[in-house]
Amino acid sequence: MAESMVSIVVGLMVIAIAVMVLGSHRRREHRTGALHHDGHRLWDRMRHRH
Repeated sequence: MAESMVSIVVGLMVIAIAVMVLGSHRRREHRTGALHHDGHRLWDRMRHRH
């Protein structure tokens, strides 16, 4: 019984760490994407196409 509880706790910790790592990666991607953005909205860019 104790071994199964330990495996459940370890599994939940691994899942929690994976979620935090993926969230951090996604946040970093979003932040760097915003830095490379030229500040114009998509609608404005589509309206002023030549």
